[in-house]
Amino acid sequence: MVASDAPPTLYGLGTIPKELYGVSISLLVITWSAALSRAYVRGYVLRSVGWDDWTLIPAQLCYTVQCAYMIRMAQMEMNPDKNSDIRSISQLVTNLVAFAGIYALTCILLKISLGLFFLRIITEGWQRNVIHVGILINTLYGITYFGLCTFGCGDPAKYLLRITLKQCISIDRVIIPASYVFTGFNAVMDWIMALLPITTIWHLNMPKMTKFWAYSLMVLGGTGSIVSLIRFAFVKSLEPDVNFFKNTGKLAFYSHIEPGLGIAAVCLATLRPLFRQCLDGAKSMSSTQRSHGPSGAKRTSVAGGSELQVTSMRKSRRVRDGFVTFEDDSDGMQTQWSNENEIGVKTEFTVETRPTSSDVEQGQEMFPH
Repeated sequence: MVASDAPPTLYGLGTIPKELYGVSISLLVITWSAALSRAYVRGYVLRSVGWDDWTLIPAQLCYTVQCAYMIRMAQMEMNPDKNSDIRSISQLVTNLVAFAGIYALTCILLKISLGLFFLRIITEGWQRNVIHVGILINTLYGITYFGLCTFGCGDPAKYLLRITLKQCISIDRVIIPASYVFTGFNAVMDWIMALLPITTIWHLNMPKMTKFWAYSLMVLGGTGSIVSLIRFAFVKSLEPDVNFFKNTGKLAFYSHIEPGLGIAAVCLATLRPLFRQCLDGAKSMSSTQRSHGPSGAKRTSVAGGSELQVTSMRKSRRVRDGFVTFEDDSDGMQTQWSNENEIGVKTEFTVETRPTSSDVEQGQEMFPH
């Protein structure tokens, strides 16, 4: 070890293991809910599945594996008495190395998916070139960083032994600087892809409220970069010593939040059709409830977008002067209307006309003659 020949200890971690466990479970549920909702919107509602959707699938799967490693490490750290032997410590270090490698893969795939998503809406040639170059550089460097993190000591299962024997790539001179660069690339890519579409959306012919939500989603997409910047402060904790697990706890915490928020944000950006569908469904249900008045009254649509409420309608009808007349034998009520949807009312018969959005938009029903 750098600071001590003693292996890292699991004692003195405080609430770190519980925090890691809680955030892993929470983000696993959030990301899968968001990813499945996005799949429903793109595959069923819009029937328009793109390459950004396909690349998000392996990103979510990698993040799931990342969560599994985090949950397992947190469970071991919450039981220091049971996992303080050298074999358990070695397994925990190996899990942390695997977690770092999977984190790199998740970030690579997420940035590819995010870039392909923005390429759908960006039309300016130079902006598209910036995204293409950014994706290429981030991917190539990310693969290099993945190799350094995972195989910097050869077999990850022997990481603790080999780092003790100083048979690994230098952490101070290679791994830590590479981590700073990778973290910086992630932050820069998030902001580039969040800021580039601003001028495109500004010139689109859409309602101001729609533009507001579009900008809000871009800001949400940039939250991952904020976490990346916070992560900068904890990269130095990768130096191995007796307090290695305590020092790397916060780094693992923010390394877990960063891709989780990114996946949730890029999925939420595609869910507007789902929100609109839910809103339309709620309006339709409310309209259906209002369509039934007191005492069993019924409403029927009339061509031209009007609703006709008939409290009592009757058995005999006759045509007279271009009007159709229904008569009620018991109450002596009559109503009549013309083919131009003008309503005439006689005696006590009550008729209401109200515009309905479903008839205006779809023109579904004609009142029967």
